[in-house]
Amino acid sequence: MPGPAPDGGEVRVAELGPGVAVLENAGTLAAYRIPVTSGSRTVEVPLLTPGERIGVVLDRPAVGVAVWIAPEALGGFTPVTATAGPAGVRYRSANCRALTSRGAAVLHRDAAGRLTGGEELPAAGVSCAPGEKELPAVVAPGSEVFPYCGLGPE
Repeated sequence: MPGPAPDGGEVRVAELGPGVAVLENAGTLAAYRIPVTSGSRTVEVPLLTPGERIGVVLDRPAVGVAVWIAPEALGGFTPVTATAGPAGVRYRSANCRALTSRGAAVLHRDAAGRLTGGEELPAAGVSCAPGEKELPAVVAPGSEVFPYCGLGPE
């Protein structure tokens, strides 16, 4: 069972689909190094700011205990965003330094907005560098891309 943050918040499963889920930080603190498991498989979500949502490609994931950090301690960190396009994925980062790419989760939805599945992009195919960068990838238009950008090389 996930441990709540000191403020009473938690990282919770906000949406569930076949083999995928959307997690949400429902607290006022940043969640750092969040282990998420499904069976024998574990992924680590590097960081979730308060209110932020991120996709995971796991079936019925269980969220483990995170390290909780005051948002002001992150020194102006902002989440890296990504948009799927016809030529690949465009990444945008307002951070002043490059973060460490840990890959990305790509979630697919049907016309009604329901999650229908997903895939993962390898770390080498994801940009966590400052500014905008488009990298080639075969991703269905309209898919949601969630970069996993870590603060350090850990």
